[in-house]
Amino acid sequence: MRKLLVVFIVLGAVMSTSSAQDASPETRLKELERRLKKLEDEAADLRREIEKLKGESLPEGVLWQLDMRSDLKGSGAIADLDGDGKLQIVFGSYFGEQHLFCVDAATGSVLWKHKSDAGPLDASVAIHDFDGDGKLEIFSADSSSGHLYDLSAKGDLNWKFKLPNSTDSPPAIADLEGDGVNELIVGSMWQRDGKGAIGCYTAKEQKLLWERKYKGCIQSEPVLVDLNADKVLDVIVTTWRGDNGIHAIDGKTGDALWTFTTAGDDKSMGMYHGVALSGDEKTIYMATCQGDVYALDRKGKQVWHKHYDDYLFAPITVADVNGDDREDLIFGGRSLYCLAADGAQQWSVKLDSSLDRGVAVTDADGDGDMDVLFADHRALVARDGKSGDETFRFDATYKGEQWEDISSAPLVADFDGDGLCEAFLVIGQGTSTDQFKNNYGRAVAVKLKGKGPAWTTFRSNLRRTGNPKHND
Repeated sequence: MRKLLVVFIVLGAVMSTSSAQDASPETRLKELERRLKKLEDEAADLRREIEKLKGESLPEGVLWQLDMRSDLKGSGAIADLDGDGKLQIVFGSYFGEQHLFCVDAATGSVLWKHKSDAGPLDASVAIHDFDGDGKLEIFSADSSSGHLYDLSAKGDLNWKFKLPNSTDSPPAIADLEGDGVNELIVGSMWQRDGKGAIGCYTAKEQKLLWERKYKGCIQSEPVLVDLNADKVLDVIVTTWRGDNGIHAIDGKTGDALWTFTTAGDDKSMGMYHGVALSGDEKTIYMATCQGDVYALDRKGKQVWHKHYDDYLFAPITVADVNGDDREDLIFGGRSLYCLAADGAQQWSVKLDSSLDRGVAVTDADGDGDMDVLFADHRALVARDGKSGDETFRFDATYKGEQWEDISSAPLVADFDGDGLCEAFLVIGQGTSTDQFKNNYGRAVAVKLKGKGPAWTTFRSNLRRTGNPKHND
């Protein structure tokens, strides 16, 4: 009886296999799709369980964290890359890692990575539908090779081209002339002649439309604004270790409009970052590493000037932070300063370290008022826009090594869709010595208590104006 049962089982298996093999392609396809769907559902359940277990072991106030082999010097960007209603964060990394990361904003899961050609990815990321095909593209640059990359939402390389030299300049993107074709403007470091270049490239075959050169490195983000009322966006850049100049360039022709020379000499560092604009785009603000703060009109004439005994490396951010319907200026070095638009000081506070990449303006503590959010050494800190009092602090210390720091600019959005915002940062150590063996990093999504507004890219928008009034 047992032998007979075994025979029946074997015959059944053979018949089942034969039946599967004899099935029509349509039937077989449906069966495979059903099995694939079952496996995908099981994989999704496993991912959710893994994320749940990870979440249970996270520090208080952390949505997720991701360990890396270096830190981040520039800024990432946040967008819904594939249009599914969920946000992704794209950010670069320094020597030792040298990848562009794309992670799920809700979980920190790595969706893809893109390896640089040679060096770190210091220049802040830009995300935009550059060619107008309805699909977002990601722009990042290799700080060593000078290659500018255009990647698809899935991380595939659309194209790349070589800039005149290496670069830390965050690209600015806009339709300068309003003709329906976008342009990308980006700077590069000095060449053998001691001059850096600023170039304007069209979305049509990435053709160079114009280029200008100035003494020093153009590390700054180009700032786009119509300076001469011709309905064409013009370009403002600054120089680092060069001529101490703020340079305005005609957006259509590349001709020089004006230059304003800030205080300093041949040994002065000048300006690493770009200018900021008032909401009406009639006033230009700039802080220099020599400690000078300037307000200029659109013709490059000085409106006012203040000097601080401070190394003002970070860019100025312009926003109404105290709720009086007037714009304020936030900037810093070893201290954080808040000025009225006319230069009158509102408040200042001493920092534990120094301000590197500027601030974001958002409600961090959930009281409905605006806070100034920034990185101070190893902490993410918020201060009340009206008083300067501390309203939020998250200690992001990882390993505590000598050069461990948060060097990147803060990003803010509702990562997980719960109605409250999170902030993105990378803490770590990134040096160019010892073959990078001591470099490390950790990307962290920190839970805030407010509902925004979001701050999703460096300088708030792709015109890089440092003013959220100019966000699209």
